[in-house]
Amino acid sequence: MPSLKSFDVISCSFLQNKKQDPTVDAISRPYVCSKELLPLSPSWATWGPFRAFATRAARSASARINNGARYRRLYTRAMWAPSLYAGIQVKLDHPELFWTAEFSDPLSLDVEGSQRGGPIARDDFSIPLIERLESDFGPLSEADLTILRFAELLVYGYADGIVFTNAHQKMIMIETIEQPELRERVERISTVAHHPTLSSGYYEIETTDYSVDDNHIHLGYFGEFYTARGITEITDALRALPEHIRDRVRLHIFTNYIPEAAGGTKPASFSRKQFDLLVNRTLEGVGATDLDENIVFNNSLPFLQFLAVSQALDYLIVTDASSGAGHPINPYLPSKWSDYKGSTAKVWALVEEGSVLSSMDLDVRSPIGDAHAARSVLWSLVADRFGDEADLAEPKPESESVEEDQA
Repeated sequence: MPSLKSFDVISCSFLQNKKQDPTVDAISRPYVCSKELLPLSPSWATWGPFRAFATRAARSASARINNGARYRRLYTRAMWAPSLYAGIQVKLDHPELFWTAEFSDPLSLDVEGSQRGGPIARDDFSIPLIERLESDFGPLSEADLTILRFAELLVYGYADGIVFTNAHQKMIMIETIEQPELRERVERISTVAHHPTLSSGYYEIETTDYSVDDNHIHLGYFGEFYTARGITEITDALRALPEHIRDRVRLHIFTNYIPEAAGGTKPASFSRKQFDLLVNRTLEGVGATDLDENIVFNNSLPFLQFLAVSQALDYLIVTDASSGAGHPINPYLPSKWSDYKGSTAKVWALVEEGSVLSSMDLDVRSPIGDAHAARSVLWSLVADRFGDEADLAEPKPESESVEEDQA
């Protein structure tokens, strides 16, 4: 993070699209002088909303500077990609500012390693940027002129500093740069910094009455579920355990879309179909079938409450994104790891071989997608907590038993 004492923040208002989290202000308040929320509709990858945000944000920044505000640094972060388009516009208008751009994940590549993002509209915003980039670094291909890829290239060409959040991500993103001069520039000005972990005091700001008992191992999963990220290996493992072992495990899920029977609420702006699809995505990502006694669904929590509740649980589950064959190496490091790292709870990671997460100082790890390994982990956790008497010890493989009998 930039080492300045205070910031003015310009961002897009997500009031109609996201739940608001008032606890985040407790973290940022000492460092934020003012916040301006532009009343614009966010968009994942549509040029019109991108351009609208970039234009409005750059205009606001320039107005502040022209009215006497003195800034030393400009900091932008993707996701959300329009912040990068705002960043290049502010940098061109005020070249004296040191522009640092952060990438949380590969922007123009999806989890399978395929290109994403449609073409850029040729207009009075994009054409001057295209011409400048080509003049400085050489011709651009049609694949370069897509809405997310072009944002990356503008950062590569004109940011003063670039932050990648893990070394694999940096390698993957740099390898896609075809222009030698541009690639050399990124190598020279970029750094790698994992998502920061808050100090222990932040985990104790909020009090929690979340109830857990001493008769079970309590596992916690916080976050959303996607095609490339779920925890079905753990629930498959639970179903494969003997009942007396399975009954010792409770899996606590905290996520945005849970069944109404578990306390979920359909947002007023959602149709019934939209809400049900998202709830089904949660149920499929968890693999909840036939585990009603073992799984506790909860609505997602404000950030500081999440930190507090994390410390009430025994193990926090973090999982690698399952990277596709299009990636030579997993370029993702889950941001949740940085939050879990500061908790007093232990961490169980589902890891892809060779990933950045797999190299972290983890309490427990098992291969992503491997229900058999997860079953062994669960059995060990129960046996370690509640004793190794005969009914809790995991049976040895049959071949081992035969050898011992013969001995």
